[in-house]
Amino acid sequence: MKMMRRTFKTLRGPALSAALAMFGRESRAGTVLTTEGAMFEGELRIDHGIVVRGAPGGAKTPFSAVLRARFATADASLQPGLVLVNGGRIAGAFSPMNAATVKVEAKRISVPAKEVAWAIYQPLTQALALEVPRGKTGALLPGGDFFEGTIRSVDAASAKVLNPIFGPRTFDSRRLLAAVLRETQPRPAAFDVVTRDGSIYPALDVSANDGAGITLRHPLYDGLRVPLADVVEIRAGASRMVPLDDMKPTRVDPAPGRDAARCFAADRALDGGALKLGSRTAPAGFECATGATVWWKPPPCAGTFFALVAASPETPAGQKLTFTVFADGKLAGRSAPLAAGDPAAVLRCVVPGTESLALRIDGAGGSGVWAEPMLLRR
Repeated sequence: MKMMRRTFKTLRGPALSAALAMFGRESRAGTVLTTEGAMFEGELRIDHGIVVRGAPGGAKTPFSAVLRARFATADASLQPGLVLVNGGRIAGAFSPMNAATVKVEAKRISVPAKEVAWAIYQPLTQALALEVPRGKTGALLPGGDFFEGTIRSVDAASAKVLNPIFGPRTFDSRRLLAAVLRETQPRPAAFDVVTRDGSIYPALDVSANDGAGITLRHPLYDGLRVPLADVVEIRAGASRMVPLDDMKPTRVDPAPGRDAARCFAADRALDGGALKLGSRTAPAGFECATGATVWWKPPPCAGTFFALVAASPETPAGQKLTFTVFADGKLAGRSAPLAAGDPAAVLRCVVPGTESLALRIDGAGGSGVWAEPMLLRR
């Protein structure tokens, strides 16, 4: 410490400020996936982008080249707070919605009331959220029942809903999962920033905040500062990228003689253990048995498929696996043959406007991993 004090005493002006800023920068363990298909793992630090300490050359990736930076595992459930029309989420207690703006005091955020789509009262799974009829307003109740009607009032303790048949009903927060005021309409954003409390902030831009966190640019919460300790993910926004592991397959065609449930596993290995990409743990993706085909219906405007692929460590010695992508039944891309222990390969192929996407692994036996599978929008 004495040596540090002597060093700082010899610095003046901008040099001293820069040294102090560098000394105060925090770091956290995580992974970074870049637009070039490189994945780095190590201690992540914010410095006009993301620096990975422990990676070859201390890899530094500007925010514009980040597809997904993970600092922790995200909780997919919707937490009490607000869901915005733009698809963002702000966790926390909110003010009554009888004024032009709604406030989340703990975060010093005020948003126009017309920008609030849902008010959430209890933790809500994605599956239950999908039970809400598209284009309808009303109250989502425990168990997934939906009381349709016009929202008359909403505050932190209750919501009042007017149904044309049953009349007005007031639901308190103990009997209410969410009040649905209007439909979400996600808007273009360069990034989504996910925080520990379950908030998701779409952002037009992300910048470093003196090494201690990031600052977001967006009309609804411009200048919002997020400490690095609160960041779970910084990822390309939905206008640029759709994670395939967030989507449920439309069907799984099992390998001959095998049960479909034993041919596909999302975010885990087929044996129930951690998903592995070679010797490292894969932060997201799925494992498939050879000979099985998994199908998805892509969202509109998907232009490119992207994944890191590798044979699972349990693949028998001497066996090589080939990873194949089909778009509308036609070959779109194929990896080189990969054996257990081979480095992960980037599989990237064009799938513009496809109605169906199918992934298959061919080989005499074993299984393979599709890590960080995603669709990049055109």
